[in-house]
Amino acid sequence: MEIVVSVVVPIYNVEKYLSRCIDSIIGQSYDKLQIILVNDGSKDHSLEISKEYEAKDKRIIVLDKVNGGLSDARNYGIKYATGEYIVFIDSDDFIKENMIEKMLEKITMTNSDICVCDMEYLYDNGNIEFASGGDFDVTSDKLVDINNSACNKMYKTSMFSDISFPIGKYYEDLATIPILMHKANKVCKVNEAFYVYYQRSGSIAHSANKKIFDIYYAIDRCIQYIKKHDNDLVSIKKLQSLYVLHGLDITTVRIKDFDDKDIRKEYLVENMKNLKKYYPDYQNDERYKHASMKKKLIYKLMEMNLMGVVLKIYDR
Repeated sequence: MEIVVSVVVPIYNVEKYLSRCIDSIIGQSYDKLQIILVNDGSKDHSLEISKEYEAKDKRIIVLDKVNGGLSDARNYGIKYATGEYIVFIDSDDFIKENMIEKMLEKITMTNSDICVCDMEYLYDNGNIEFASGGDFDVTSDKLVDINNSACNKMYKTSMFSDISFPIGKYYEDLATIPILMHKANKVCKVNEAFYVYYQRSGSIAHSANKKIFDIYYAIDRCIQYIKKHDNDLVSIKKLQSLYVLHGLDITTVRIKDFDDKDIRKEYLVENMKNLKKYYPDYQNDERYKHASMKKKLIYKLMEMNLMGVVLKIYDR
């Protein structure tokens, strides 16, 4: 009996892209699939499109639920997954023909719990950008340096026995993938860009939203899981360093790019409060200590609450 792979696709108002996504799944070279389409309260024709595919392909099941967000839809799909392995695909993205075959081959051959592949970012103008899934072959490293996307990976379904995606939070992948990586006995990699991540225009990335600070919850969730289960101090230290990368660095850059320029100081102040709350010892972090001179200057200015000067440096 061949191994079944469950493919979970959360769907919300993506009628323009949905057929491309589903076609890429049903056209896989490996066909022993359970394809779970989770309609998360779409208001367009996404549900009708999904049901049309369900009528034509017996591997497809459509689940229709009240809108609860990406994490809620994924968690809902996991409950119905019967495959030994599971893959998540966002409904405006698509995958290449051999993705599941090649990843299943590698994960079973190496007896790994997770398999990772590289990605491509596809932009509206047709440009394609390569995104590495990490530089390794097979590893037992608890927190190998990888892309934290949930979608360029294949997992043993049993990995989700005590793990779910956090509902109502931004950065749900960062709040979940490091936990799964830590939990895995072994992680393998296929060095091909099988997953195509579509970068839609009209992003809300430059809009001010306090959910931007969910980044701290995401990292803390992973740390608390590890503290509870084995208190691995090496892994905890690696995760704490993400407060500097994602909190001090990336969140600061996101805030300075807000369309509403007047609100940026307030957000920068709140970001520093979060950083000091979650990681009081951040100044002794290796990532902080080895930052460039320009970054260190910006860090010091923010620590002195001179946010106006920081923004002038960036705006210049």
